[in-house]
Amino acid sequence: MDAGHYVKKVGGDVVAPSLQKYRNSDGALCHRFTKMVLDRWALDEPNRVRMLCADPVRVEWLLDAAADQGDRERELLTSLEAQHRREWGEMDTDLLAASGLPLGMPDSLPYRYMDEVV
Repeated sequence: MDAGHYVKKVGGDVVAPSLQKYRNSDGALCHRFTKMVLDRWALDEPNRVRMLCADPVRVEWLLDAAADQGDRERELLTSLEAQHRREWGEMDTDLLAASGLPLGMPDSLPYRYMDEVV
């Protein structure tokens, strides 16, 4: 499966075309890391992603947040240090967990706590 597949499934008809045409603030197209972040968020908080994807403006907010997160993760995972740590057997998920980067959807996006189990 390609990156972005799950968020398209959860997000519905609005998110798929938005992923195709989305450009970040630098004018770059949505890269693989952004799509992987979106998939992770859709797995972690499907109802919240579904609500955000119901409106084209909120989809842009979601894509902006995912692009920022994807840029940070890409920078970390493509670093020379990450390559050395992989040689010693560490996985990308270990590198991300050890980095201290917040991996969840930002609280600044609406519909927080929609998927929280009480």
